[in-house]
Amino acid sequence: MAAITNVEQYIARFDDKKQAILQEVRTTIVRTVPEAAETICYQMPTFRYKGNLIHFALYKKHLGIYPGPEAIDHFKEELTPYKTSKGAIQIPLDQKIPHALIEKLVRYNMERLQYKSTPDWKRYHAQWGDAIEKVQRVLNELPLDREFKWGSDVYTFGGRNVASYGGFKNHFAIWFYNGVFLKDKDNVLIAASEGKTKALRQWRFQSAEEIDPIKIKTYLQEAIQTVIDKKEIKPEKSIPRQPSGLLKETLAKDTYLQRAFDKLSPGKQKEYIEYIDTAKLEQTKTARIEKIMPLIKEGKGLHDKYKR
Repeated sequence: MAAITNVEQYIARFDDKKQAILQEVRTTIVRTVPEAAETICYQMPTFRYKGNLIHFALYKKHLGIYPGPEAIDHFKEELTPYKTSKGAIQIPLDQKIPHALIEKLVRYNMERLQYKSTPDWKRYHAQWGDAIEKVQRVLNELPLDREFKWGSDVYTFGGRNVASYGGFKNHFAIWFYNGVFLKDKDNVLIAASEGKTKALRQWRFQSAEEIDPIKIKTYLQEAIQTVIDKKEIKPEKSIPRQPSGLLKETLAKDTYLQRAFDKLSPGKQKEYIEYIDTAKLEQTKTARIEKIMPLIKEGKGLHDKYKR
């Protein structure tokens, strides 16, 4: 079966009744966040706004909704009628589509992502036309699917990220998401963020002339094999974030506020910490803290207004 490249193609694969279900979900999301971009990610219809807002997919007996683990945790009480996992919700096909709930999930993610800045990977693409053409030619020769993630084209195999590329001001790079497992016989791969990047490795070029299609293809074939062999670095359990800066100072000065903050769930605490940390200006941080103080004292989360 040919790779799906847009939502229309995905929906067209199903019979009329199922197409109607998918179109209903699609319409709900578009109506809720008209500025979101529509694409295919993980071979599913996806809506993005500075990150993934929501994915959805149709199966034999259920509609799958994928808003991410944070949204599912936040709305866990409203999701009790449905089967859920860490990042997925299953809506049986014999039940009505919960349009209001889908709208809440999307709005929740929209607000969570609205302060997030995304890198413009294509800012310098114009000056790297020859390099892009060379690399795309090789990628298109391999059994890879092209998906749109994080503002750029990502090539996947079996739903797993394999490689991507980008042109920058002073160099062009191909990155391999599982690059740590590659033999790297030419000794060309580097970790872009030493000490932080676990699996991803980059191959950088100063000009298009340096790009050897044969060598690149060899590295890509090996990268595909790492997916087939199921090689991966298991993610480390993250340490819960603690308040810092102005939020920490504010909590320290107000014992009642500190107690109320400590009683919040880890998810709600994280929402508030990220809400303050994403503000760049001190005056914005101060304004946000004044906004959230009464909510914290009432035991509410930042996004509870979207819950019943």
